[in-house]
Amino acid sequence: METSIRALKAGLSALIRRVEAGETVTVSVRNRRVARIVPMGNANDLTALADIRGLAWKGGKPAGLVRGERMPRGVDLSKWVAGDRR
Repeated sequence: METSIRALKAGLSALIRRVEAGETVTVSVRNRRVARIVPMGNANDLTALADIRGLAWKGGKPAGLVRGERMPRGVDLSKWVAGDRR
């Protein structure tokens, strides 16, 4: 089913009931699809995800990430970001 954002706001409860029944709802803004509301499925989906080889999470922050760069004093933020994007 496809609905507009306006219709979603007006009838959210009814649309959620349809999703609970197994239907997928696609939301559009100005005739452009922007989101999809899908049923959650069951807990076995998480088990299947955990069984994927090479995929692991130990509950902490990701290791090996370098600390972000500090912005120099006296530099305009927009100019600093623009320079970083070049």
